[in-house]
Amino acid sequence: MCGDEDKAIRYLEERNFCVQRFAKPELRAGKTPDFRVYRDGQFLFYCEVKSILKDQWLDNQLVEATPGAVVGGARQDPVFNCLTGDIHGAAQQLLAVNKDISHPNVLVFVNHDDMCGFNDLLSVLTGIFYAGDGTAHPIYQQLSHGRIRDEKANIHMFIWLDDHNPERLLFSQTNETHHNTLRSAFEIDQGKIRQI
Repeated sequence: MCGDEDKAIRYLEERNFCVQRFAKPELRAGKTPDFRVYRDGQFLFYCEVKSILKDQWLDNQLVEATPGAVVGGARQDPVFNCLTGDIHGAAQQLLAVNKDISHPNVLVFVNHDDMCGFNDLLSVLTGIFYAGDGTAHPIYQQLSHGRIRDEKANIHMFIWLDDHNPERLLFSQTNETHHNTLRSAFEIDQGKIRQI
């Protein structure tokens, strides 16, 4: 995880942010996100980093299998539960230090799984599967309207850092003041933000 935190720090520092980890006494006192983020000495937002690791389920079965054994089987795609679990955990960490949501909250995903992508995050947040032909299908609402229903609104921006694709930014736009703070800090023109 430390390597992924370092990757997030590099990403933010390349954009002229100053990243400060929480002090050890703060960490011992209870839950915290990973960083406070500043620019020009001014505190801007809290930031939590979550790693998406390659699913090892089939690989582990292959390692433990006897020669000639058949492995695998049917199961639910773990990507969606992992993403909702990470959003749930991040929201708790962010709210532990930002109960009144007086500052923006940012969640950085560092993705190492080529079977998981930014569209999976969109599906978890919106409840909609976005097909390659441009159609939208509301098949993931049990996720978006489940345990993260309220928590996702307390995360004002998602940053998707991928091992194999360019980074993506997603603004939740659930708080106009925080949205404008983040948009301005990342120098994103409102007209360039695609509405989902």
